[in-house]
Amino acid sequence: MEIKINKIILDNAIELVAKAIDQNPFIPVMKGVLIEAEDNKITLIGSNGEISIKHTINTSMDSSIITPGVALIELNMFRNIVKKVDSDLQIITNDNIMQIKSSDDIYTLNLYNNFDYPTIDFTIYGEMLKIKWQDLKDIAKNVWFAASQNEANLILCCVNISAKNKQLKMLATDRYRYAEQILPIENDINFNISLLSKNLKDLLSFEFNGDINLYISDHKIIFQIDNNIIQSKIVEQIYQDVSKIIPKDFPFTLTISKKEISSLLNKASVIINENYNKIRLTIKNNVLTLSSSRDEIANVVLKTKNFIYNGDELKLLLNGKFLKDAISVFDDEINIYITKDHMRLVAKSDSNPNNIQLFTPQKGF
Repeated sequence: MEIKINKIILDNAIELVAKAIDQNPFIPVMKGVLIEAEDNKITLIGSNGEISIKHTINTSMDSSIITPGVALIELNMFRNIVKKVDSDLQIITNDNIMQIKSSDDIYTLNLYNNFDYPTIDFTIYGEMLKIKWQDLKDIAKNVWFAASQNEANLILCCVNISAKNKQLKMLATDRYRYAEQILPIENDINFNISLLSKNLKDLLSFEFNGDINLYISDHKIIFQIDNNIIQSKIVEQIYQDVSKIIPKDFPFTLTISKKEISSLLNKASVIINENYNKIRLTIKNNVLTLSSSRDEIANVVLKTKNFIYNGDELKLLLNGKFLKDAISVFDDEINIYITKDHMRLVAKSDSNPNNIQLFTPQKGF
C-alpha cells in the first residue's frame, strides 16, 4: 500500500476512529487502526468489539492512492507520529513494515497482521430515523444516568430506546430511580431496543451539528454522519415494561425553583461525595431543612423558606446524587410529587414536560 495524504485530514480521521479503540483490549490487534486504500477511497476503521467506527476519505488533491492495499497499525504510535510531523505524509507498507515520510522525516513501524483483525459488518439496514444530532444527545443525557452500574444484571445497565406513534422514547432505571423522556418525531416507525448506557455515551460523544440518519435493527444501531458510519451492538435481552412503577396518586407536592434546590445541594456538596451522599430533607413549620453529616468529620444544616408544600411535616433520607441528577434535566420551577407513604418521589417541570424523574428515599432517617 502507498498513499499520500494531508496531515490535518489524517489527524482528524485518526481522532475520530480512536474513540472506538480500547487501550487494553482482550484481543491485542484491536489496539490497531485498520487502513484500507482502494476504489478511490481511503478508509480508517477502529473498534472495541462493541462499538465500531468507519471513516471514509475520498481521494482528491489532498489524499491520493498510489498503490491499493490494507494495513493494521497500532493506534498510539501512529497517532503520535502524525501529530508530530510538520507537513503532508507519504505512507508506504511492505510486508509487515510501515514507513511514514514527511519532508525529511522518516518513521518505520511494525504492522499487525491485518488478517487477525475481526471482520466488521458496516452494512446499513434497519428502521431509519432522521433526527437532529443535538436533540438525540439531549434526550439521551437526560436519562442515561439512571442506568445501573452493576453489570450483574446487564439489562439494567442499558438505556431502552423505542419508537411508536411518532414518538421516540428513552428510559433507564437501576430499580432505585427511573428516568424517561419522550421526543416527537416525524417518522411513523416501530422498534424497541436496549443499548448499554456507556456505549450510548461513547456513540454520542462526537461534536456535530445538523441532521443524522439513525438505523435500528435487532442486532445493531447505526449512526450515519457525513462520511462516517458509527455503530454499536445492542443487548439482545427483553427490557421489561417498568412504566408501571410510576404511581398515579400523589397527595403531596413540593414546589421549589431549580436555583434554590441547586444552591442547597451545592452548599451540601462540601460534605457529601460519591462515597457518602446521604442527605436529610425535612419540612416543618414552613421551613425546609437540608442536612448531612459524616461521623467525626463534619456536618451541615441548610434552611430555606423559598418553597411551597401542601402537606404538614416531611422527613426524607435521600441519595444526594439521585436528587441532583433528577433536577439537572429541568429549569425554573420544579414540582416534586410525593406518594402517601413517602416512598416514591416524582420530579416534573413545565420546562421539560416530556421528562419524568422518579427516585426513592433511603431507609434509616
